[in-house]
This record gives sequence, structure tokens and C-alpha cells, in this order.
Amino acid sequence: MAGVWAVIRSRLGRRFATACVLAALVPLIAVAAIFLREALIRQQADREAMQQGRAESLARSIEARLSASDDLAYLLCRQADSLNEAQLREAVAQTGIFDRLVLDESGAKDDASVGSLLDAHRPSKVFVARPLKIAGRAYKAYFFVSNEWLWRGVTAQTPIAVLDSGGKLLHNSIATYSEMVNTIAAQASASDAASNAVSRRVAWNADGHAWAAVVVPISLLSEHGLGVRWQVVAYDRADGIAVIDSLPFRALAALAILAAALAAALALAVASRYVLPLWELQAGLLRLGQQRYVPLKAPDHDEVSTVVDAFNDAGSRVDARIKALEILGDIDHLLLGATDLEPALDAILSRVLTVTRCQAVGIALLDRDSPHLGRIIAATEDVAALPVSRVEFDVDMYQRLLRSNEALTVARCEEIRHSFLAPLRQYGANYFWVWPVHANNRLVAVLAVGFREAPAPDPSLAENGSQFAARLAFAVSKTQRDEHLYRQAHYDALTTLPNRLLFHDRLVQELANAAASQSRGALLYIDLDHFKKVNDSVGHAAGDQLLTIVAQRLRATVKEGDTVARLAGDEFTVILRQVADPEGAAVVAERIIDALKMPVNISGRDHFVAASIGVTLFPDDGNSLEELMQNADRAMYRAKEAGRSRAVFFDRELMNTKQTATQSGLYRALRRREFALFYQPQFSIADGRLVGLEALLRWHTPREGTRHPNDFIPAAEATGLIVDIGTWVLEAACAQMANWLEQGIAPSRVSVNVSAQQLKFAEFPRIVKRTLDRFGIRPELLEIEVTESVFVDEAAGEALTQLAAIGVRLALDDFGTGYSSLNYLRQYPIQLVKIDRSFIEEISVHPASGALAATIVTMAHALGKEVVAEGVETEAQMNFLRDRRCDLAQGFFLAHPMPAENVTELLKLRSNRLQPDEETLRQTG
Repeated sequence: MAGVWAVIRSRLGRRFATACVLAALVPLIAVAAIFLREALIRQQADREAMQQGRAESLARSIEARLSASDDLAYLLCRQADSLNEAQLREAVAQTGIFDRLVLDESGAKDDASVGSLLDAHRPSKVFVARPLKIAGRAYKAYFFVSNEWLWRGVTAQTPIAVLDSGGKLLHNSIATYSEMVNTIAAQASASDAASNAVSRRVAWNADGHAWAAVVVPISLLSEHGLGVRWQVVAYDRADGIAVIDSLPFRALAALAILAAALAAALALAVASRYVLPLWELQAGLLRLGQQRYVPLKAPDHDEVSTVVDAFNDAGSRVDARIKALEILGDIDHLLLGATDLEPALDAILSRVLTVTRCQAVGIALLDRDSPHLGRIIAATEDVAALPVSRVEFDVDMYQRLLRSNEALTVARCEEIRHSFLAPLRQYGANYFWVWPVHANNRLVAVLAVGFREAPAPDPSLAENGSQFAARLAFAVSKTQRDEHLYRQAHYDALTTLPNRLLFHDRLVQELANAAASQSRGALLYIDLDHFKKVNDSVGHAAGDQLLTIVAQRLRATVKEGDTVARLAGDEFTVILRQVADPEGAAVVAERIIDALKMPVNISGRDHFVAASIGVTLFPDDGNSLEELMQNADRAMYRAKEAGRSRAVFFDRELMNTKQTATQSGLYRALRRREFALFYQPQFSIADGRLVGLEALLRWHTPREGTRHPNDFIPAAEATGLIVDIGTWVLEAACAQMANWLEQGIAPSRVSVNVSAQQLKFAEFPRIVKRTLDRFGIRPELLEIEVTESVFVDEAAGEALTQLAAIGVRLALDDFGTGYSSLNYLRQYPIQLVKIDRSFIEEISVHPASGALAATIVTMAHALGKEVVAEGVETEAQMNFLRDRRCDLAQGFFLAHPMPAENVTELLKLRSNRLQPDEETLRQTG
């Protein structure tokens, strides 16, 4: 019943059932139509034959009766001479043929005829007219024939009509005088006009029906001279009603219903074999579209089972592919989300077992330094994670894997050649697929899946293995790239020690651990003594080699878990964990000093290096990174002051030394980017052109407002932060210069002040070169300003030479206030001399100051140097400098130091060739 209802609900089933019913009924209807046609033809023939018989029979009967009535009338007229009129009438009445006699004396003629009297309300009367004589008198005798006798045998059920030669209706068996009778008479009369003695057929329509008739002529010529030409018409309705009524419609209807029922039942039975499987197939496809595959039961007949089998096969493949993609998605998540690849492989291998349907799987990760060696991480369908084993690759096999990018099939495993398959063979695998995994043009891993026997051909399994191999290659490449980037960002490139960034992170972690566990740690700040002599004597390459050896010795003096880092140049730090007492930190510090005292042979010569170490304990001496670094740095400087090559612990007495108000916040200011640069223009005294800009550092403190360099630079130099702050100033000035260059409004140069500590930092010239290259600035656009104090330090002097070699301009600031020596101007590549503001301020007050300033200008010009006057604040000072042919001037009289935005507006004004005069410069400043 469910199948029938399913077919009825199905459009396909309804169409199929309708087609079957029509296929059954159409032939039946055609047969019925043929049968009806044949019946109509037969009925028409039978009707025509019957009409013909009736008409001919009646015609012969009428002919005989008319002949008899003519003979009788003839005899009666012969006997009329011997009879009187009454006797004659009596004789006529006794004949039974005539029911009336009419004598007409005026119409007496010798001929005989037959006529009729028509009455609109009664049937016509037929008579035989003959001449006769009664008692010598001549009469025309009309013998009226009895209708009962003449039309005997013609009943109302027999549609017969008789017409005379004039078309007058003599008799009609249907006793009515309707239009139909008149039509019959008219048709018969019209037919008689062109007729002969042969019977004929006529048809017409009357009263909404079709009629057909047979006309048989009566042509009688008696021996007594009587001539008769009548027509007998036998008619019937011809519209087929009688035929239809005669057909076996009930039988035909029953037969049609039976045929339709049988056809419908057959259609339902056949359609149910197809509709239900099609419905199930449709539902299966919908589920498959929702990624839910349910196998269908195939019917045991014809092509439907083939279609269902094909669906099940395709569905199982699609389902397997979907599951494989889901598993590969999980693998992607595990690979990409793992910070360390190896721990994630245990969870990944079980998924590889599923997508490849293998019995064992293994991944051999090759060592980076020894590519022929590797670690095998394996799993089987019974054991989720096998112990990690070491393996040595066969050389030929390694080369083949290195050159191949396609999967390899191993059907016969060799112990040495296929050593990396040994863990899988131990668990019954005998047939293998192997994928080499490449990353950065190196063989980094080998993926192997093992089967107990050769698997059935299935491209999807090999494709899944290839997909995982590709993902593994990407993951290894990503891991290596991440490791490289991490090491590049967190480790020193020369010594491979943690750099300043990683050191800060680890120190913060140790501070947090110490606070949480109430333990103690120590920070050692190490600075090599007289390291510059190595660079000066044997070169920087030898110095780098020495630093590498120092790093190795430092690592050897500490235990596992402690941190050794290189901050910059020859500065190192050590973080000691779990220090029970200061004595433990002192032991490590002494061990470091002893290790570094040992000679280092470089280029065939022994070099000796020592270290000054500052030691601070945490959380005893501080619980923040800045505080510990300051304390350790102070302790280190105390060690240098005490004679170098020794370790000094931080002492609270060091805190009693005088400090500026802003010293303790420099670390925070540098980290939070609280510094900013202002720029003071330098103008040509001769023509008022803007020649250069001096970058001046400002510190925007959160609570105390803006601080000038004199307030915090001494503290920065004392703490060593001047190197970091100076690097930031250099980068910020170069970045702004690059921005002005891009806008096309850059000045001729920008000046940056550099301290002696920066110049003593061995990396400083390279930092300057890298910064210029990074921002795309030509070296001559940068001017380094130094004070005379740098000349007393050999390392600073070497840095100046390197900077000049790069192409950077050098300026001597505050000339005349320090260790002034004309020899310095001659020895070092100084291009510009800046007269200290103290001389400019006293020009109008002390003639000696004016004379000294004029002498400096003359002397600098004689040595080929440009001269800049600082601190110009009055017009008198400006006129004095102009008269002494000073080259450049800067000061409040011309322009105040201003932020980069205001300088940009000034440079735009200059680029539009609207060079301001001194008054405009004062207003702008």
C-alpha cells in the first residue's frame, strides 16, 4: 500500500499510470469506433433494404388493388345500362371495394381515370372515374375506393407515404400533417419530376432530424385504359439514434473500466519498482549534499540496481573524500597551531592511518646538522605511539630521496637500504609507500605508510598521502622559518647568545618566578676590559672571533637553565636561577673571571682579556628590570673603578650618590617612546639661505613636562643608556629626513649630536651605515656633531675615521671650551666648527670674547673648515658675525627649535622660493 501511495504522489508515477491507462483505452476506443462504423453501415444497408422491400411490396399491393378496383368499376359501368341508379349504388356498396359513388352528368366523357380528393382534416379519398350510361343518359361515375381496403396492411408503425403523379399526398402511415409530411411530399414530388420507373433514394433534414427514404414508382396501365403513376415512399430517421441504442454500451463501458483498472494496476506495480528506488536515491543525494552518506539497498531487478550500485560506489568515495578532507583539516590545524612540531606528530599519525588505510605509518625527521641521521616517529593501528628511534640513512637511498619529488613504492624491503622502514616492518608491514618531504631545497623528512600486503588500487589513498606529505613539508618549512626568525630576533648573530630582547624577557620571567616561589636569583653585568686593543691591533674580524670564544667560556661557567646573553659590543649578562645566598653568585662570578683570564690565541698571537662584573640579587636589590639593570650597571662601574678584572656586588650605599631628578625614568622613557626631536635651522649669514637643521632631543615626561638634554643626558651617560637613546635619535632624524626627501623639500643636511660613549661602541659606524641604507639617505646629508672630549679616547677617534670613510659629515661642537687643539682639527676629518654660545653671548660685553670668536673664524677658514655660530640672539651679534665673514648662524634671533611639523611648513615655504628675511625668520621661530 505504501508503494501505491508513493507512486500516486510521484509525478513520474502518475504520468506512467496515465500513459498505461491511455495505452489500454485508445485501442479499445478505436475498436469501438470501428465497430460503430460497421454497425452504422450495416444498419443503413438493412434499413435501405427494409425500406426497399416495404416500398416495393406496398407498390405491388396498391397496383393490384387499383387494377382490381378498375376492373370492378369497368364491370359496374358495363352493367349500368341494365340498372337504375339506386341499383347501381347498391351494387357499388356491396363490392366492399368502393364505399361511395358519385355521378356527374356534366362531366361525362369516354375516358377513365384515377384521382383523389384532398381534405386538410381527413385522409385523401382515391376514386376511379369512368363514363357510364344509366337509362340512356351519360354520366361520369366516380367510384371512391375504400381507404380501409386500399391501404390495408399499412400500419402506423410502418412509415409509408403514397403520392400521386402531381405530388399530392395520398396516404401517410404516420397520421399527422406536420411540416415533416409536407417535406416528404415536396422531396418525393421534386424527385418524381426527374424520375423514371426506377426506384431511388432521397434524404433530407426536418424537425431537427436527418431522414432517408426509398421511392418506388407505381406505373399502372390497365387493359381497360386506366393509367396510374404514383410513388410509394418508405422513410425513416437517419441520425443514428437507433444504431447507438442498439450498441452494447454497457459491455463496452465495463470493458473500458476493466481495461483501465488493469492498466492502472499494472502501471502502479511497474512504477513502484522504480519510483521507490528513485525516491530513496533522491533522499540519498540530499543527504550526500549535507555530507551524510547512507548506503542504499539495491533492488534485485533491471537497471535500477545498477544505478543504485553506482550511487553507493560514488557515495562511498565522496564520503571517504569528505572524511579525508576533514582529517586533513584537523592535520592542518595541528600542524599550523603547533609551536613545536614533534609533539604534534603523535596526534597526527593516527589521522594519517585513517586517510591512507594503512597498518603502520612513520615519519623520519632528518637532523639539520647531520642529514643522514634522523629520528623516526611511528604509529600503528594497534599502538598509537611507538617509541622514537634513531636511524642512519643509506647514502644511495638518501640521494634518491633527495632527488625525487614523487612517491616511491617499496615492495621488497632491504635491511640496510630501507633502514628507515625497520620500525614499521617490526609490526607486520611488508608493502610501503614512501614520500620524500622537501623544504628549502633540503630533504627534511620522509613519510612512509606500510601495508601487510599490496593494497587494492585506489588513487585517493595515494592522493591523501601526497596531501599530508605536502602539508608536512609546509609545516617543517614554517617551523624552520619561525625558528630562524625567532633566532634572528632573539639571538645575537655573532655569538648565538640571547640578545638584549630575549634577555629582557627571561629576566622578567625570572623576576616573576622569584616572586611567586619566594626564591632568589642573581644578575651579573659583564663588561670586557680593554677589548678595543684587540680590534686596534689585529682588526675587527679577530675581535669578533674573540667575542665568540668569550661567549663559549661564559656558557661553560653556568649551569643548565641559567641564561648568558650579549647586550651589545663587549657587554654580556648572566641570569642565575635559584641562588641560595650571595656566596653562590660570587663563586660563579669568580669562575667567569678566571675563565676569561686564560689567553686566547688569534692569528698566532695570544691575547689576554679580563672582565669587570657587577652583581645584583633579586628580589633583594630590586623587583623590576630597570632597577636591576641600573643597579648591576653601577656595580659594574664600581668594579672598573676598583681596578677592573673583579666582581662587585651592588650596595645600597651606591644609591646615596647624587642623581638627577629624571635619571630613574630613562628606561621607561625609552621603552614608552617619550622622547621627541626638535629641529633648529641653520642659515647662511651671507644670503639668508636655510642650509641645515640641528636635531635636538626633548623628553616629554608625563608629570614634569618637557625636559632638555642638560637635564637627563648626564644620567643617560652614567647608566649607559646613551647608546640606546642615541641610536633612537639617529633613526628618528633619518626617518624624518627621508620623509622630507620624498616631499622634495629636504634641507642640505641634518645634524645629530653623538656622545663619546656612542663612538666607543664598536658597532656605531655600522649602525650609522645600516640606518642610512635603510632610509635611502645619502651619507653627505647626515652630519655628526661631537665635542672635543672625544679626541682623548682612541676608540672614539677610530669611530670618527670610519664615519668619515662612510661619507658622513663631521662637526666639532662647543669649540673652544674643552681640550682645544688645532692638531685635532688637522688630524681628524672635521668639516665644520661650531663656536660655543658663551663666546657669542659676550661679544658686545667683553672685547676679548669678540676677538676670540673672530680668531676662531679666521683659523677655521685657514684650515678649510666651515664655521657655525651658536646662540645668536641679537642683531648686533648677527652684524658682528657678518662682518667677520662667519659662514652660518643659528639661534633664537633667527629661529627657535621647532617640531617637525613646523619645520615642514618652513621647508615648503622655502621650496616655493619665498625665502624669508631675518624678520620673517624671527616671527616664524
